[in-house]
Amino acid sequence: MLSLLPLLASQVGTLSVTPEVQLGERADGRSDAVSLVWQSPDAEVPFAVRYAQGGAPRSAAIAFRTIRVEGTDPHRVYTAVLKGLKPGVRVDYKVLLGTDVRYAASVTAPKSDRQAYRVTVFGDCGVAGAEQAQIAYQAHLTKPDMVVLTGDLVYSRGKISEYRKNFFPYYTSELASPKNGAPLFANALTVAAAGNHDILQRDFATSPELLAYFYYWSQPLNGPLRTVGAPSTPTLSGPEDRQRAFLAGAGPNYPTMANYSFDYGNAHWTVLDANGYVGWDDPSLRKWLANDLAKASRKTWRFVVYHQPGFHSSANHQGEKQMRSVADLFEQGHVDVVFNGHVHNYQRSKPIQVGPKAGASKEELAKDDWPVDAAFDGVRSTRPKGVLYIVSGAGGASLYNPELNGRPESWKPYQQDYHAVFSFSDVTVDGRTFRMRQVDKDGKEIDRFTITK
Repeated sequence: MLSLLPLLASQVGTLSVTPEVQLGERADGRSDAVSLVWQSPDAEVPFAVRYAQGGAPRSAAIAFRTIRVEGTDPHRVYTAVLKGLKPGVRVDYKVLLGTDVRYAASVTAPKSDRQAYRVTVFGDCGVAGAEQAQIAYQAHLTKPDMVVLTGDLVYSRGKISEYRKNFFPYYTSELASPKNGAPLFANALTVAAAGNHDILQRDFATSPELLAYFYYWSQPLNGPLRTVGAPSTPTLSGPEDRQRAFLAGAGPNYPTMANYSFDYGNAHWTVLDANGYVGWDDPSLRKWLANDLAKASRKTWRFVVYHQPGFHSSANHQGEKQMRSVADLFEQGHVDVVFNGHVHNYQRSKPIQVGPKAGASKEELAKDDWPVDAAFDGVRSTRPKGVLYIVSGAGGASLYNPELNGRPESWKPYQQDYHAVFSFSDVTVDGRTFRMRQVDKDGKEIDRFTITK
Protein backbone atom coordinates (compact mmCIF):
# COMPACT_ATOMS: atom_id res chain seq x y z
CA MET A 1 0.00 0.00 0.00
CA LEU A 2 1.01 3.59 -0.53
CA SER A 3 2.79 4.92 2.54
CA LEU A 4 0.83 7.76 4.20
CA LEU A 5 2.99 8.12 7.29
CA PRO A 6 3.84 11.74 8.12
CA LEU A 7 7.42 12.84 7.64
CA LEU A 8 9.57 13.13 10.70
CA ALA A 9 10.93 16.62 11.30
CA SER A 10 14.43 15.30 10.67
CA GLN A 11 13.39 14.14 7.17
CA VAL A 12 12.12 17.50 5.94
CA GLY A 13 14.62 19.00 3.53
CA THR A 14 16.76 15.87 3.32
CA LEU A 15 18.12 14.78 -0.03
CA SER A 16 17.25 11.13 -0.44
CA VAL A 17 19.25 11.15 -3.69
CA THR A 18 21.87 13.84 -4.10
CA PRO A 19 22.11 15.91 -7.30
CA GLU A 20 23.04 14.36 -10.60
CA VAL A 21 23.98 16.48 -13.63
CA GLN A 22 21.80 15.64 -16.62
CA LEU A 23 20.97 17.08 -20.05
CA GLY A 24 17.53 18.42 -19.18
CA GLU A 25 14.64 18.67 -21.62
CA ARG A 26 16.43 21.28 -23.77
CA ALA A 27 13.09 22.42 -25.14
CA ASP A 28 14.77 25.46 -26.68
CA GLY A 29 17.56 23.36 -28.18
CA ARG A 30 20.25 25.24 -26.31
CA SER A 31 23.46 23.41 -25.41
CA ASP A 32 24.79 25.95 -22.88
CA ALA A 33 22.74 24.46 -20.05
CA VAL A 34 22.61 21.42 -17.79
CA SER A 35 20.06 20.27 -15.24
CA LEU A 36 20.51 19.19 -11.64
CA VAL A 37 18.21 16.35 -10.65
CA TRP A 38 17.76 15.26 -7.03
CA GLN A 39 15.17 13.60 -4.83
CA SER A 40 13.60 14.41 -1.49
CA PRO A 41 10.65 13.16 0.56
CA ASP A 42 7.29 14.61 -0.45
CA ALA A 43 6.99 17.82 1.56
CA GLU A 44 6.80 21.54 0.86
CA VAL A 45 10.44 22.58 1.14
CA PRO A 46 11.80 25.92 -0.19
CA PHE A 47 14.96 24.58 -1.83
CA ALA A 48 17.15 27.03 -3.71
CA VAL A 49 19.97 26.44 -6.18
CA ARG A 50 22.85 28.84 -6.68
CA TYR A 51 25.58 28.41 -9.28
CA ALA A 52 28.59 30.37 -10.49
CA GLN A 53 31.50 30.22 -12.90
CA GLY A 54 33.89 32.37 -10.94
CA GLY A 55 31.67 35.45 -10.89
CA ALA A 56 28.57 36.45 -9.01
CA PRO A 57 26.29 33.51 -8.15
CA ARG A 58 23.04 33.08 -10.04
CA SER A 59 19.80 31.42 -9.01
CA ALA A 60 18.29 28.53 -10.94
CA ALA A 61 14.59 27.97 -11.43
CA ILE A 62 13.41 24.77 -9.75
CA ALA A 63 10.54 22.47 -10.74
CA PHE A 64 9.48 19.10 -9.37
CA ARG A 65 7.27 16.12 -10.06
CA THR A 66 5.80 14.00 -7.27
CA ILE A 67 6.06 10.21 -7.42
CA ARG A 68 3.17 8.58 -5.58
CA VAL A 69 3.41 4.88 -6.30
CA GLU A 70 1.86 2.09 -4.30
CA GLY A 71 4.35 0.42 -1.96
CA THR A 72 6.91 3.25 -1.92
CA ASP A 73 7.18 6.44 0.08
CA PRO A 74 5.92 9.47 -1.86
CA HIS A 75 8.86 11.54 -3.01
CA ARG A 76 9.70 14.47 -5.24
CA VAL A 77 12.08 14.56 -8.19
CA TYR A 78 13.46 18.10 -8.45
CA THR A 79 15.03 19.64 -11.53
CA ALA A 80 16.99 22.90 -11.61
CA VAL A 81 18.28 24.26 -14.92
CA LEU A 82 21.72 25.90 -14.91
CA LYS A 83 21.75 27.96 -18.10
CA GLY A 84 23.81 30.60 -19.85
CA LEU A 85 27.00 28.66 -19.09
CA LYS A 86 30.38 29.55 -20.54
CA PRO A 87 31.65 26.50 -22.45
CA GLY A 88 34.25 24.38 -20.70
CA VAL A 89 34.36 26.52 -17.55
CA ARG A 90 33.88 24.96 -14.14
CA VAL A 91 30.44 25.49 -12.59
CA ASP A 92 30.19 25.46 -8.80
CA TYR A 93 26.66 24.69 -7.62
CA LYS A 94 24.84 24.41 -4.31
CA VAL A 95 21.46 23.16 -3.20
CA LEU A 96 20.35 25.23 -0.21
CA LEU A 97 17.57 25.29 2.32
CA GLY A 98 17.61 28.83 3.62
CA THR A 99 21.28 29.48 4.40
CA ASP A 100 21.98 25.80 5.01
CA VAL A 101 23.97 24.15 2.19
CA ARG A 102 22.47 20.71 1.65
CA TYR A 103 24.82 19.76 -1.19
CA ALA A 104 27.68 21.37 -3.09
CA ALA A 105 29.77 20.17 -6.02
CA SER A 106 31.12 21.29 -9.37
CA VAL A 107 30.89 20.23 -12.99
CA THR A 108 32.48 21.40 -16.23
CA ALA A 109 30.04 23.23 -18.48
CA PRO A 110 29.39 21.61 -21.88
CA LYS A 111 32.32 22.13 -24.21
CA SER A 112 32.30 24.18 -27.41
CA ASP A 113 33.12 22.96 -30.90
CA ARG A 114 36.74 24.01 -30.41
CA GLN A 115 37.36 22.43 -27.02
CA ALA A 116 38.58 18.89 -26.33
CA TYR A 117 36.42 16.70 -24.11
CA ARG A 118 36.41 13.32 -22.41
CA VAL A 119 33.55 10.81 -22.30
CA THR A 120 33.07 7.64 -20.24
CA VAL A 121 30.85 4.93 -21.77
CA PHE A 122 29.51 1.77 -20.13
CA GLY A 123 26.26 -0.07 -19.49
CA ASP A 124 24.64 -3.13 -17.92
CA CYS A 125 25.62 -1.90 -14.51
CA GLY A 126 23.00 -1.62 -11.76
CA VAL A 127 23.39 -4.92 -9.91
CA ALA A 128 24.73 -3.75 -6.52
CA GLY A 129 28.00 -5.60 -7.16
CA ALA A 130 31.63 -5.10 -6.24
CA GLU A 131 32.71 -4.75 -9.88
CA GLN A 132 30.11 -2.03 -10.43
CA ALA A 133 31.70 0.04 -7.66
CA GLN A 134 35.17 -0.52 -9.12
CA ILE A 135 34.07 0.62 -12.57
CA ALA A 136 32.43 3.74 -11.10
CA TYR A 137 35.61 4.54 -9.20
CA GLN A 138 37.96 4.00 -12.15
CA ALA A 139 35.73 6.09 -14.42
CA HIS A 140 35.70 8.85 -11.80
CA LEU A 141 39.51 8.89 -11.78
CA THR A 142 39.58 9.79 -15.49
CA LYS A 143 37.57 12.99 -14.74
CA PRO A 144 35.17 12.71 -17.66
CA ASP A 145 33.19 15.67 -18.93
CA MET A 146 30.30 13.36 -19.81
CA VAL A 147 29.15 9.84 -18.92
CA VAL A 148 27.08 7.90 -21.47
CA LEU A 149 25.23 4.79 -20.27
CA THR A 150 24.34 2.17 -22.88
CA GLY A 151 21.27 0.78 -21.09
CA ASP A 152 20.23 -1.81 -18.52
CA LEU A 153 20.81 0.78 -15.85
CA VAL A 154 19.16 -1.30 -13.11
CA TYR A 155 18.44 -4.99 -12.71
CA SER A 156 16.30 -6.67 -13.19
CA ARG A 157 12.98 -4.91 -13.79
CA GLY A 158 13.63 -1.17 -13.88
CA LYS A 159 11.92 -0.57 -10.52
CA ILE A 160 12.09 2.35 -8.09
CA SER A 161 13.49 0.11 -5.36
CA GLU A 162 16.18 -1.19 -7.73
CA TYR A 163 17.34 2.35 -8.48
CA ARG A 164 17.57 3.02 -4.76
CA LYS A 165 19.50 -0.16 -3.95
CA ASN A 166 21.42 -1.04 -7.11
CA PHE A 167 22.13 2.27 -8.83
CA PHE A 168 22.17 5.57 -6.95
CA PRO A 169 24.49 4.48 -4.10
CA TYR A 170 27.30 3.58 -6.52
CA TYR A 171 27.31 6.73 -8.66
CA THR A 172 26.41 9.33 -6.03
CA SER A 173 28.66 7.99 -3.27
CA GLU A 174 30.14 10.79 -1.19
CA LEU A 175 33.32 8.75 -0.70
CA ALA A 176 35.18 7.75 -3.86
CA SER A 177 36.78 4.32 -3.49
CA PRO A 178 36.83 0.94 -5.27
CA LYS A 179 34.47 -0.34 -2.56
CA ASN A 180 31.96 2.50 -2.56
CA GLY A 181 31.97 3.83 -6.12
CA ALA A 182 32.18 7.60 -6.61
CA PRO A 183 30.20 10.85 -6.94
CA LEU A 184 30.49 10.34 -10.68
CA PHE A 185 27.10 11.76 -11.62
CA ALA A 186 27.57 14.93 -9.55
CA ASN A 187 30.74 15.91 -11.41
CA ALA A 188 29.99 14.89 -15.01
CA LEU A 189 27.05 15.38 -17.35
CA THR A 190 25.28 12.00 -17.51
CA VAL A 191 23.28 10.59 -20.42
CA ALA A 192 21.29 7.34 -20.43
CA ALA A 193 19.81 5.04 -23.05
CA ALA A 194 17.09 2.60 -22.03
CA GLY A 195 17.73 -1.14 -22.18
CA ASN A 196 15.46 -4.14 -21.96
CA HIS A 197 15.73 -4.38 -18.17
CA ASP A 198 14.79 -0.70 -17.92
CA ILE A 199 11.73 -0.69 -20.09
CA LEU A 200 10.44 -4.13 -21.18
CA GLN A 201 8.62 -4.88 -17.90
CA ARG A 202 5.42 -2.84 -18.30
CA ASP A 203 2.67 -4.93 -16.73
CA PHE A 204 1.77 -3.04 -13.58
CA ALA A 205 -0.09 -6.09 -12.30
CA THR A 206 3.32 -7.53 -11.44
CA SER A 207 4.60 -4.40 -9.66
CA PRO A 208 3.58 -0.76 -9.25
CA GLU A 209 7.24 0.39 -9.36
CA LEU A 210 8.04 -0.28 -13.01
CA LEU A 211 9.49 2.06 -15.66
CA ALA A 212 11.42 4.22 -13.19
CA TYR A 213 13.61 5.30 -16.11
CA PHE A 214 10.87 7.80 -16.96
CA TYR A 215 10.89 9.21 -13.41
CA TYR A 216 14.56 9.76 -12.74
CA TRP A 217 16.07 11.11 -15.95
CA SER A 218 15.74 14.60 -17.41
CA GLN A 219 16.70 14.38 -21.08
CA PRO A 220 15.71 16.00 -24.39
CA LEU A 221 12.12 15.46 -25.50
CA ASN A 222 12.81 15.77 -29.22
CA GLY A 223 12.25 12.17 -30.30
CA PRO A 224 9.77 10.89 -32.89
CA LEU A 225 7.40 8.91 -30.64
CA ARG A 226 5.31 11.19 -28.43
CA THR A 227 1.85 9.64 -28.17
CA VAL A 228 0.94 7.35 -25.28
CA GLY A 229 -0.03 3.93 -26.61
CA ALA A 230 1.16 4.53 -30.17
CA PRO A 231 2.91 1.78 -32.16
CA SER A 232 6.66 1.44 -31.41
CA THR A 233 6.22 2.87 -27.90
CA PRO A 234 6.49 0.88 -24.65
CA THR A 235 2.76 0.40 -24.12
CA LEU A 236 1.34 -0.20 -20.64
CA SER A 237 -0.85 -2.90 -19.10
CA GLY A 238 -2.18 -3.82 -15.69
CA PRO A 239 -4.47 -2.06 -13.20
CA GLU A 240 -5.60 1.33 -14.45
CA ASP A 241 -4.96 3.08 -11.14
CA ARG A 242 -1.32 1.98 -11.27
CA GLN A 243 -1.04 3.13 -14.87
CA ARG A 244 -2.47 6.53 -13.91
CA ALA A 245 0.00 6.82 -11.03
CA PHE A 246 2.87 6.07 -13.42
CA LEU A 247 1.71 8.58 -16.02
CA ALA A 248 1.33 11.29 -13.39
CA GLY A 249 4.85 10.69 -12.11
CA ALA A 250 6.48 10.36 -15.53
CA GLY A 251 4.84 13.48 -16.93
CA PRO A 252 6.03 14.43 -20.43
CA ASN A 253 8.95 11.97 -20.29
CA TYR A 254 6.77 9.03 -21.28
CA PRO A 255 7.04 7.80 -23.98
CA THR A 256 9.07 10.53 -25.73
CA MET A 257 12.30 10.26 -23.74
CA ALA A 258 13.08 6.77 -25.06
CA ASN A 259 14.53 8.40 -28.22
CA TYR A 260 16.31 11.73 -28.43
CA SER A 261 19.37 13.55 -29.72
CA PHE A 262 21.66 16.36 -28.60
CA ASP A 263 24.88 18.19 -29.44
CA TYR A 264 27.97 18.23 -27.26
CA GLY A 265 31.20 19.90 -28.32
CA ASN A 266 31.86 19.16 -31.98
CA ALA A 267 29.70 16.02 -31.96
CA HIS A 268 26.07 15.09 -32.47
CA TRP A 269 24.70 12.21 -30.37
CA THR A 270 21.58 10.21 -31.25
CA VAL A 271 20.11 7.94 -28.55
CA LEU A 272 17.63 5.26 -29.64
CA ASP A 273 15.28 2.70 -28.13
CA ALA A 274 16.36 -0.61 -29.66
CA ASN A 275 13.87 -2.86 -27.89
CA GLY A 276 12.00 -5.24 -30.16
CA TYR A 277 8.65 -3.42 -30.05
CA VAL A 278 10.18 -0.49 -31.97
CA GLY A 279 9.83 -0.90 -35.73
CA TRP A 280 12.91 0.86 -37.04
CA ASP A 281 12.02 -0.37 -40.52
CA ASP A 282 8.95 1.90 -40.33
CA PRO A 283 9.35 4.63 -43.01
CA SER A 284 8.41 7.43 -40.61
CA LEU A 285 10.99 6.36 -38.03
CA ARG A 286 13.65 5.90 -40.70
CA LYS A 287 12.87 9.38 -41.98
CA TRP A 288 13.23 10.87 -38.49
CA LEU A 289 16.57 9.15 -37.98
CA ALA A 290 17.88 10.15 -41.42
CA ASN A 291 16.83 13.76 -40.84
CA ASP A 292 18.35 13.82 -37.36
CA LEU A 293 21.73 12.74 -38.73
CA ALA A 294 21.47 15.06 -41.73
CA LYS A 295 20.87 18.06 -39.44
CA ALA A 296 24.22 17.29 -37.80
CA SER A 297 26.16 17.90 -41.02
CA ARG A 298 28.09 20.82 -39.48
CA LYS A 299 29.39 18.67 -36.63
CA THR A 300 32.76 16.95 -36.96
CA TRP A 301 31.60 13.75 -35.27
CA ARG A 302 28.39 11.77 -35.12
CA PHE A 303 27.79 9.10 -32.49
CA VAL A 304 24.81 6.81 -31.92
CA VAL A 305 23.87 5.02 -28.69
CA TYR A 306 21.39 2.19 -28.15
CA HIS A 307 21.26 -0.97 -26.09
CA GLN A 308 20.91 -4.10 -28.26
CA PRO A 309 23.90 -4.42 -30.63
CA GLY A 310 23.43 -5.57 -34.17
CA PHE A 311 27.03 -6.73 -34.47
CA HIS A 312 28.82 -8.86 -31.89
CA SER A 313 30.42 -12.28 -31.43
CA SER A 314 28.91 -13.55 -28.17
CA ALA A 315 26.56 -16.51 -28.18
CA ASN A 316 24.14 -14.55 -25.99
CA HIS A 317 21.61 -12.40 -27.86
CA GLN A 318 22.67 -13.47 -31.36
CA GLY A 319 19.00 -13.54 -32.34
CA GLU A 320 18.49 -9.83 -31.67
CA LYS A 321 19.74 -8.15 -34.84
CA GLN A 322 16.86 -5.75 -35.39
CA MET A 323 19.05 -2.65 -35.46
CA ARG A 324 20.86 -3.85 -38.55
CA SER A 325 17.85 -2.49 -40.42
CA VAL A 326 19.17 1.07 -39.93
CA ALA A 327 22.85 0.33 -40.58
CA ASP A 328 22.45 1.86 -44.02
CA LEU A 329 21.19 5.11 -42.46
CA PHE A 330 24.21 5.23 -40.17
CA GLU A 331 26.54 4.99 -43.15
CA GLN A 332 24.56 7.50 -45.21
CA GLY A 333 24.47 9.83 -42.21
CA HIS A 334 28.25 9.59 -41.74
CA VAL A 335 28.04 8.09 -38.26
CA ASP A 336 31.50 7.44 -36.89
CA VAL A 337 30.88 5.16 -33.90
CA VAL A 338 27.86 3.28 -32.54
CA PHE A 339 27.94 2.44 -28.81
CA ASN A 340 25.90 -0.50 -27.48
CA GLY A 341 25.45 -2.56 -24.33
CA HIS A 342 23.22 -5.63 -23.68
CA VAL A 343 26.09 -8.08 -24.21
CA HIS A 344 28.10 -8.11 -20.99
CA ASN A 345 31.62 -7.63 -22.29
CA TYR A 346 33.67 -5.36 -24.55
CA GLN A 347 33.78 -5.79 -28.32
CA ARG A 348 35.04 -3.64 -31.18
CA SER A 349 34.09 -4.25 -34.78
CA LYS A 350 36.09 -3.51 -37.87
CA PRO A 351 34.64 -0.56 -39.82
CA ILE A 352 31.49 -2.03 -41.38
CA GLN A 353 30.38 -0.92 -44.82
CA VAL A 354 26.74 -1.47 -45.70
CA GLY A 355 27.46 -1.79 -49.40
CA PRO A 356 24.98 -4.02 -51.27
CA LYS A 357 23.07 -4.79 -48.06
CA ALA A 358 21.36 -1.38 -48.11
CA GLY A 359 17.63 -2.09 -48.22
CA ALA A 360 18.17 -5.86 -48.03
CA SER A 361 15.66 -8.30 -46.54
CA LYS A 362 15.76 -9.33 -42.88
CA GLU A 363 17.14 -12.69 -43.96
CA GLU A 364 20.03 -11.05 -45.80
CA LEU A 365 20.67 -8.60 -42.98
CA ALA A 366 20.92 -11.51 -40.52
CA LYS A 367 23.91 -12.97 -42.37
CA ASP A 368 27.39 -12.03 -41.19
CA ASP A 369 29.00 -11.42 -44.60
CA TRP A 370 29.21 -7.63 -44.21
CA PRO A 371 31.92 -5.78 -46.12
CA VAL A 372 34.56 -4.30 -43.79
CA ASP A 373 37.57 -2.04 -44.01
CA ALA A 374 40.22 -4.62 -43.11
CA ALA A 375 43.05 -2.10 -43.48
CA PHE A 376 41.92 0.04 -40.55
CA ASP A 377 43.76 -0.82 -37.35
CA GLY A 378 43.40 2.42 -35.39
CA VAL A 379 47.18 2.74 -35.10
CA ARG A 380 48.83 3.08 -38.50
CA SER A 381 45.59 3.31 -40.46
CA THR A 382 43.26 5.72 -38.64
CA ARG A 383 40.71 6.78 -41.26
CA PRO A 384 38.04 4.07 -41.34
CA LYS A 385 35.85 3.40 -44.32
CA GLY A 386 32.66 2.44 -42.56
CA VAL A 387 31.05 2.58 -39.12
CA LEU A 388 32.67 1.18 -35.97
CA TYR A 389 30.40 -0.67 -33.55
CA ILE A 390 31.45 -0.80 -29.90
CA VAL A 391 29.87 -3.06 -27.28
CA SER A 392 30.56 -1.55 -23.86
CA GLY A 393 28.30 -3.63 -21.65
CA ALA A 394 30.70 -4.73 -18.91
CA GLY A 395 29.75 -2.16 -16.26
CA GLY A 396 28.93 -4.63 -13.49
CA ALA A 397 26.51 -7.37 -14.56
CA SER A 398 27.86 -10.92 -14.87
CA LEU A 399 30.10 -11.36 -17.91
CA TYR A 400 29.17 -13.17 -21.11
CA ASN A 401 31.31 -15.71 -22.96
CA PRO A 402 34.79 -15.27 -21.45
CA GLU A 403 35.75 -18.45 -23.29
CA LEU A 404 36.08 -16.31 -26.45
CA ASN A 405 38.85 -14.16 -24.95
CA GLY A 406 41.98 -14.40 -27.09
CA ARG A 407 40.31 -16.65 -29.67
CA PRO A 408 39.80 -14.55 -32.83
CA GLU A 409 39.11 -17.68 -34.84
CA SER A 410 35.84 -17.94 -32.86
CA TRP A 411 34.76 -14.36 -33.52
CA LYS A 412 32.48 -13.10 -36.28
CA PRO A 413 34.31 -12.07 -39.47
CA TYR A 414 33.61 -8.37 -38.80
CA GLN A 415 35.10 -8.50 -35.28
CA GLN A 416 38.34 -6.71 -34.41
CA ASP A 417 38.68 -7.12 -30.62
CA TYR A 418 36.95 -8.91 -27.75
CA HIS A 419 37.43 -8.85 -23.97
CA ALA A 420 34.98 -10.41 -21.54
CA VAL A 421 36.26 -8.47 -18.53
CA PHE A 422 34.62 -5.75 -16.43
CA SER A 423 35.53 -2.50 -18.16
CA PHE A 424 34.47 0.90 -19.48
CA SER A 425 35.26 2.99 -22.57
CA ASP A 426 37.40 6.11 -22.08
CA VAL A 427 36.93 8.41 -25.08
CA THR A 428 38.79 11.64 -25.82
CA VAL A 429 37.74 13.89 -28.69
CA ASP A 430 40.09 16.70 -29.69
CA GLY A 431 39.18 18.46 -32.92
CA ARG A 432 39.42 15.94 -35.72
CA THR A 433 40.96 13.21 -33.57
CA PHE A 434 39.02 10.56 -31.63
CA ARG A 435 40.93 8.35 -29.21
CA MET A 436 39.42 5.51 -27.23
CA ARG A 437 40.83 3.26 -24.53
CA GLN A 438 39.04 0.34 -22.93
CA VAL A 439 39.93 0.24 -19.23
CA ASP A 440 39.23 -2.62 -16.84
CA LYS A 441 37.99 -2.47 -13.24
CA ASP A 442 41.55 -2.18 -11.92
CA GLY A 443 42.53 0.68 -14.26
CA LYS A 444 44.42 -1.49 -16.77
CA GLU A 445 44.13 -0.61 -20.46
CA ILE A 446 42.96 -3.56 -22.55
CA ASP A 447 42.42 -1.90 -25.93
CA ARG A 448 43.23 1.36 -27.66
CA PHE A 449 42.55 2.86 -31.09
CA THR A 450 42.44 6.23 -32.87
CA ILE A 451 40.23 7.71 -35.57
CA THR A 452 41.32 10.80 -37.49
CA LYS A 453 39.62 13.01 -40.06
